[in-house]
Amino acid sequence: MLQQIVTSLGFPVKMYLTKTLSCLVVVMSALLLAGCAGQQQRADQDFDADQFDSVEDQRLSQARDLLNDYRTDEAEVMLSTLTFDSLSTEQQTLYAELRGELALQRGNGPLALEWLAGEYAYLFDGLPMEQQAQIRFKRAEAYEFSGEYLAAVRDRVFLASFLEDDQEEYNREQIWFNLQLIPEDALRQLVDRDPAPELTAWLELALIARENVNDVRQQVLAIDSWITANPRHPAALALPGDLQLLRQLMIEQPRDIAVFLPFTGPLERAGLAIRSGLLAAWYEAESLGRETPKLRFYDTELYQDVYALYQQAVLDGADLVIGPLDKTRVEQLQRQEVLSIPVLALNYSDNRAAGPANFYQFGLAPEDEARQVADQAWLEGKRRAMVLSPTGEWGTRVGDAFIRQWESQGGTIASRAQYNQPDQYLTVVKRALNIHDSEQRHRNLVNLIGQSIEFEPRRRQDVDLVFMVALPAQGRQLKPVLDFQYAQDIPVMATSHLYSGNPSPERDRDLNGIAFVDMPWKMQPPQIASHVERAFGEEYAGFDTLLALGVDAYRLYPRLPQLQRFPDSRVYGTTGTLRLSTNQRIERELLWAEFRNGLAQPRISTINPDNLGEF
Repeated sequence: MLQQIVTSLGFPVKMYLTKTLSCLVVVMSALLLAGCAGQQQRADQDFDADQFDSVEDQRLSQARDLLNDYRTDEAEVMLSTLTFDSLSTEQQTLYAELRGELALQRGNGPLALEWLAGEYAYLFDGLPMEQQAQIRFKRAEAYEFSGEYLAAVRDRVFLASFLEDDQEEYNREQIWFNLQLIPEDALRQLVDRDPAPELTAWLELALIARENVNDVRQQVLAIDSWITANPRHPAALALPGDLQLLRQLMIEQPRDIAVFLPFTGPLERAGLAIRSGLLAAWYEAESLGRETPKLRFYDTELYQDVYALYQQAVLDGADLVIGPLDKTRVEQLQRQEVLSIPVLALNYSDNRAAGPANFYQFGLAPEDEARQVADQAWLEGKRRAMVLSPTGEWGTRVGDAFIRQWESQGGTIASRAQYNQPDQYLTVVKRALNIHDSEQRHRNLVNLIGQSIEFEPRRRQDVDLVFMVALPAQGRQLKPVLDFQYAQDIPVMATSHLYSGNPSPERDRDLNGIAFVDMPWKMQPPQIASHVERAFGEEYAGFDTLLALGVDAYRLYPRLPQLQRFPDSRVYGTTGTLRLSTNQRIERELLWAEFRNGLAQPRISTINPDNLGEF
């Protein structure tokens, strides 16, 4: 048809068709391209807009999935691709939560709190209550990682009304666990503030667990009174397990106790000191009208085979053994497959195995103190430690205990030094702080240029803590050396060996600023300490820690089943707060003190009661 029309008009058909088709192709192509371009432009615009809003959401979602699988390194990389300030408020909220979760999975409580309870906390205020409860749950864990147990209790009490069944039970157990880690004076201070009825009742119950620790019957009566006063409280409806057990303990307490101690030989004075502590606790209980067991004393120096002595005590009617003291005999009993009655040994075997099921070990191991210092320093944000300890087996053992605990948490040992004679202290400290290297560089430079130059040595800058193992006389010389060698700004922490127990402000001024751990017997002497002092005078001077060990051994034995069945439970003794480890060893947590104006004084608590907030 087209060809007929064109022919009738007299145009060359081929030329016309060629031009016309070319034009049509061009026009159609242009239209097609224009349409496609328009569609592509709109598609690109839509894609870019969606991408801008969704890439961040996608990455946040991927980070959440990675954290759910505990793939922290990959989650860190994913979150690092996002810029907080460029996110929407909703995205910032999720980002802050994920950052907090990442820090929790890495055990970094303070960093988790920065995201969950710090300047970003306002982001969670508008969330539905169920989501707020999830944030509170994580925040409570962050407080626990940071050692802020009061704040953790606050959040967990708030959470209680949102939880059911197993979660509710776990949360209740955590509240009780946290309360046991709060110092008694802080508990009393908070009760006086009366922050909220439910919390106040929790605090009162925690105080009952601290009071009458020497009399199970009185504790049971106090708990019954508390339940009567708080019948609808969660803990009244489901009493913590270790408190439930008290009634059974009251019935099943040992009535006949054999005490294995050395009353002759090289350990005679140590054995007599422990016996005096045991007897002091026994007489105190009797004077207060409490039930007291029969005590039988056996001199272990008269028996080579302590297991034969053990069998004799069983035949004599004993239902518990306290002792022996020396390691060799402790290990003899530890090697037995079965012990028919429980044993509370008063030393620790070098064999880390647990031994028979009812074989317990309790002593004054300095390793416990070293581990506690490492834990506290880590909570306070220290990461690179210098260890300063005396040469010899004892100093090495304590230093090693600190290092193992420190490195298990991720800490770094920047330097380790051991000292011997006082005239070596300066050299040892210089080498540990790299002062020697700084001085050598100065000497090399002087030799190079041939003239003297103004110079001030520089210590290494990668140390944020000094762990010092020292007796009082050693510490009084080492601390000034540290200060003189440009380390006066580095915190120093030590074990109880630094303090003699006798106030001496003039001599101890050089120890100012050092924080250390020590037993309540020395820092907060109980009334029984004055009784022992009046009874024995100077007879056991220098053996006061063993007197305290005897007192605690007497007070501890009724609680052994409680500590075994509920590993989180504590006994508040004169040698420290006592708990049972998985290998049946009693571990101690001591009080913190520091030297101020030459006097050993309670360390200013890092726990802030204001963290309780409002309910």
